[in-house]
Amino acid sequence: MKTPVRLNTWMMSWSIRALLVGTCLLSPVSCPVLKAAELKIGYVNLVRVFEEYQRTKDTEQVLEQRGKQKLSELEGRLGELKKMRQNLELLNDQAKEAKSKELEEKSDEFQRLKTKSERESVRDRNQVAKQIFDEIDGAVTAYARANGFSLVLDQRSLIVGDDVYDLTDEVLKSLNDRYAAGGKKGS
Repeated sequence: MKTPVRLNTWMMSWSIRALLVGTCLLSPVSCPVLKAAELKIGYVNLVRVFEEYQRTKDTEQVLEQRGKQKLSELEGRLGELKKMRQNLELLNDQAKEAKSKELEEKSDEFQRLKTKSERESVRDRNQVAKQIFDEIDGAVTAYARANGFSLVLDQRSLIVGDDVYDLTDEVLKSLNDRYAAGGKKGS
């Protein structure tokens, strides 16, 4: 009588497991399976740390202020363009043609300035976010080493995680304390 394939596969997987455990128990070399019990594991909600980190909040305010200044400058230029369009209608045909060319050049310049401003804003935000995430990564690494953690995961990669392993508050406190003590540099 032939054994079903599923049963053969199940028996083979258990045989391999038994062989591995037996090898680890009899081996003079340390076994990763046995050391797993010695692991100290935690996880961090990196998104929450980023959002609640005081440097992120301070930097966001600075970037927002810069954005408002650029917007104000763009609105001033847009006002100039509107005035030129209104004045264009009052001119005779010959003067109208010359001024419409100038208006078109100013309008193109306005669009280039607007695009450049938007690009710079996105680039600045991305640069600062990368710096902050690098700082957060360093803080998580330092916290893990200082507290003897073997493994620290990002919460987004977990399916299930008990709250006792959540290091988010400790890492966030460490970052904010260091930022406050450092005179709020880097924003």
